Amino acid sequence: MAGCRWASPSGLAPGPTHLVVGDASGMINPFNGEGIAYGYETGRLAAGVPSRRADQRGPGALRNYEERLQAEYGLYYRVGRAFVRAISRPPVMRACTATGMYSRPIMEWLLRIMSNMLRPDELGPAEAAYKTLAAIARAKPPSS
Repeated sequence: MAGCRWASPSGLAPGPTHLVVGDASGMINPFNGEGIAYGYETGRLAAGVPSRRADQRGPGALRNYEERLQAEYGLYYRVGRAFVRAISRPPVMRACTATGMYSRPIMEWLLRIMSNMLRPDELGPAEAAYKTLAAIARAKPPSS
């Protein structure tokens, strides 16, 4: 199924000839579980796939959708999954909350990262922090 190999682990797998969007494919924000925006966005991406791939038949016909999802969200999802793995460790979570919960700037930066509202046209602290996390995510092989 297009889009489910790398999305949220909750994604369904009905088969290689189905095009699934939004929550049905596990497309939720990896940081906070929000999904309505991803439903709209993946629906928009999916809408263009059948007309672009009308010349193909069979399981490979939907590969373009999966490639578009990977290009649009792949790195953000890798960073999000790494973040969730890190904060699921009690010592890491305690250290983060002991510092971050009492710092308005850190909470604002984290909110921008977690809500995927980074500003690509500027390099503020949130963007710099995300770029660092993204570089680490790119360097590490993806985990399943």
